[in-house]
Amino acid sequence: MPLAAVCASLVLILLTSCTPGRSGQPMTLAHFENFCQVFPTPNSCDSTTICGDFSNVLSSPSLGLDDCLARCRRTKNHLQPSNIINSCNGALGRAWDLCSQFCRQNYAQ
Repeated sequence: MPLAAVCASLVLILLTSCTPGRSGQPMTLAHFENFCQVFPTPNSCDSTTICGDFSNVLSSPSLGLDDCLARCRRTKNHLQPSNIINSCNGALGRAWDLCSQFCRQNYAQ
């Protein structure tokens, strides 16, 4: 019985340690950029431009959580029309999610 508890604890630790920003410190811009960038596969898009646009938004300080989240939302809405048709919607969704995580970790209320 104690072995099962130890194994369950180790699994939980491994899962949370691989989650972006779960180190006890807020996500940095460098972390955002590293988590956002993915290597393109033959039928996918290059996320460099998408991640760069979100990174530019996050590089200047926000007035607070709501302002930061609004910037992420505006960036996603601006990029969405052109990225739906070119297989980049997944990369856009990932970048928006990471942008929101960055805001929540750096501007928590």
